[in-house]
Amino acid sequence: MEQKKKNFSKIYDQHASRVYRFIFLKVSSQEIAEDLASEVFARAWNSYREESDSEPEIKNLQAYIYQIARNVVVDHYREKGRNKVVSADEKTNIPDEGLSMEDKAGIALELERVKKALEGLQDDYQDYVIWRYLDELSVPEIAEITGKSEENVRVGIHRAIQALKERLPGGVIK
Repeated sequence: MEQKKKNFSKIYDQHASRVYRFIFLKVSSQEIAEDLASEVFARAWNSYREESDSEPEIKNLQAYIYQIARNVVVDHYREKGRNKVVSADEKTNIPDEGLSMEDKAGIALELERVKKALEGLQDDYQDYVIWRYLDELSVPEIAEITGKSEENVRVGIHRAIQALKERLPGGVIK
């Protein structure tokens, strides 16, 4: 069991900041994002802990964790009974990771820009943009997370970018 804890700790370290960012861009506050990210890793730990030697191992851990994150966000909005809207008005707080105040301010401004641009896009488009351009996942990785074909994902990414171009003034996206 101790070895499983150490292994899971490494998994957490590798994926925590990406999962938090993914959730933060889809919910209205830092506190909610922190709670939901904790829920993602609690569910992942329960699954990982209960995994036995006779069961097949999870083939793509990153895809599995993102699937849990998507489900947690969906559950959150179902529970709240409201439409999912990314709020660009909420103050953005960046967790302290040894960054200077100037770096934090720059990151906060960029996050606000991203949140504002994503506002109003359909859920799949938001996911595609976050995974492809912020998390730098490949098309095959996104296809595995979503359970869709690579071609379907490519088309979805293209449409998401087209939708963003329509929403951003002055041709910010090329």
